[in-house]
Amino acid sequence: MSLQINPRNPQRLRVVLALRQARRLGARSAESAVTALNRTKIMLWQRAWLWGLVLFASVGSSAATELTHVTLQTLIETAQAQDPWLAGSRYRQAREEAFRDGAVGLPAPTVTLGLNNVPTNSFNLNQEPMTQFQLGVQQMLPRGRTVALTRQKFDQKGLAQVHARAARKADIVRRVSHLYLEIFRYQKTAMLIENDLTLFDQLIENALSQYTTGALGFHQQEVIQAQTERSRLIDRLNLARQQQDQGYAELSAWLGPGPISERLHFEDALGPLFPVPAVVLIQNPTSKVQALTEAFAAHPLVRSLDQGVNAADTETDLASERAKPQWGVNARYGQRQDSALGTTRADLFSLGVSFDLPMMNRRQQNSQVIAAIADREGVKTDRALMLRQIKAGYDLAALNYQHLLVRQQHFETQLLLQASEEAAASLAAYTTESGAFSDVLQANMSGLKIKTDALNVDVDLHQSIVELGYYLVATHAAGEIMQGDAALEARSQRTVK
Repeated sequence: MSLQINPRNPQRLRVVLALRQARRLGARSAESAVTALNRTKIMLWQRAWLWGLVLFASVGSSAATELTHVTLQTLIETAQAQDPWLAGSRYRQAREEAFRDGAVGLPAPTVTLGLNNVPTNSFNLNQEPMTQFQLGVQQMLPRGRTVALTRQKFDQKGLAQVHARAARKADIVRRVSHLYLEIFRYQKTAMLIENDLTLFDQLIENALSQYTTGALGFHQQEVIQAQTERSRLIDRLNLARQQQDQGYAELSAWLGPGPISERLHFEDALGPLFPVPAVVLIQNPTSKVQALTEAFAAHPLVRSLDQGVNAADTETDLASERAKPQWGVNARYGQRQDSALGTTRADLFSLGVSFDLPMMNRRQQNSQVIAAIADREGVKTDRALMLRQIKAGYDLAALNYQHLLVRQQHFETQLLLQASEEAAASLAAYTTESGAFSDVLQANMSGLKIKTDALNVDVDLHQSIVELGYYLVATHAAGEIMQGDAALEARSQRTVK
């Protein structure tokens, strides 16, 4: 059965230590012990009054400070809005759309003007009946289905940019969430250390009092030990603050310079911010494998490569179409002068077709088709590699999640409770003079380490959930953040059809 003493409460600890001091000095002066207790009660009452005043003041200013809170959702939206890569992707898609629109019409017609059959002995235009002023127009037609295939290829390239932006937004969610959790980790670590510093100040004050009054069994070494442990805590506190500032510095790379550290708001519970994807919780192995396969295939990175495969496939069809003859139509009008005797000469009109013979250069045409096929197969291998990487990343994140979940439950059900009981027992033994001062120090240092380890496990667990959400972004509810171009994607799909 654990003792009902809470060593994490500095006020109660002060009372316990004061009682112990009064018991030691009771033989010398009972009145001094009563005075010490009264002084402790007065200090506790004053501290409670001050806390009440601070709380009252904070209520009045809560409306003003709430507006300055920056939440995780705000961080993600701001980072996505200010990401230059997303802006560049929109420009790249606009380029593909411009190329697509430019592939709509026929090639420009060719117009020819000339004087034909002019006699060189007199250069008289009405001397010979063959002399004429000629106007010609020639219009070449596209080879096979090259126009439709070219439009389809640029549509597919533009749609690949839509999926690439979705993948980029998912990556921003992952990176910003990791930074948020790292800053949360070191902020909470600093808070735990600051709470222990308050406790150590109480212990050192009591140790000095015991040493100066010449208490039996109390040595200078215990005072020095307590001061050394306190110095270690201060170093750990400085390190936690340094790592926290480093997290803010990395976060500024996504948000730009600004006092984010003064406005960033952390939730007490991380669970609502990072829900576990529903696919992870499926118990049926067959259904889970099927759902994971569909989720991996629907990942924005894979879908972007799918459009790359489609574009390469279309380029293969284009290379085959270029092996077909290119037809053209031409028309010519020839105007002739009247003869030297005044006889009227009829104007001439000609109409014809033309075509080239690409089969005469069959080797070049076959090389283009082979190159297009090789490029398509290369993109397919990139897609297969991306699928493998996504699956491997998910497997690692799922493995970490399972182990961290077990560790978190172990901390909550056993280690944290045992550490609290150990600290309470050591303090109770020290109060009744049956325990050593070093045991109190060791129990509190051990308790701080266990609490820090529990915090790290909790943060690592939610970071694994962030990784799972990234790899399952196609099915996770957080994926709605990344679907801002849904209308554009639908329009592009209709264009391809």
